[in-house]
Amino acid sequence: MRETRQKILDAAEKLILLKGLAHVTTKEIAREVGLSEGALYRHFDHKEEIFFALMATHLPAFYDAFQTHRGGTATLRENLAALALAAIHYYVQILPMGVSFLADTELLTQFRATTQPLGLGPHNLFERVAAYIEEEQQLGRIGQHIPPLNIATLLLGPCFQWVFNRLFLGSDPFHKTEQQFAEELVQGVLAGILPS
Repeated sequence: MRETRQKILDAAEKLILLKGLAHVTTKEIAREVGLSEGALYRHFDHKEEIFFALMATHLPAFYDAFQTHRGGTATLRENLAALALAAIHYYVQILPMGVSFLADTELLTQFRATTQPLGLGPHNLFERVAAYIEEEQQLGRIGQHIPPLNIATLLLGPCFQWVFNRLFLGSDPFHKTEQQFAEELVQGVLAGILPS
């Protein structure tokens, strides 16, 4: 049951990336998995539920980065670069689907109604990074002169923008690998947040 559900999610994501959310049907998703459309509905009540589940699928991989990059472990530079890379990977997966949500106001309204009562959404990334920053501030590795959420924004905002540019243009206008971008971003952020 769980394996079939994952196959449905994988097929839906593949089709959305190929065709766009508005052009994907449950019939196509079912065909891609080798199911009847009726069998697909035993796993998901409606097409939108598949898309909502997809939006949540990639978040755990982002949170996994915090398991090995906690406050006080490794160097600050290594931790922040790892978190920036995790954010980049998350945005690469989620942005193409997220844009489809923004283009469909009815679907976006349903998504908000489903996720907001649960406290879920893109803001969770900022809150999680801000919590990490606060840990580092308490350890004295980051200065306390800037609020943690502001530092999280300084780190995550450029990651989102870089992924957006890559996806929109079809190539990286800055000619950098993800690793290079993350490391250079962190170098710039560190200049303003280290304790004085």
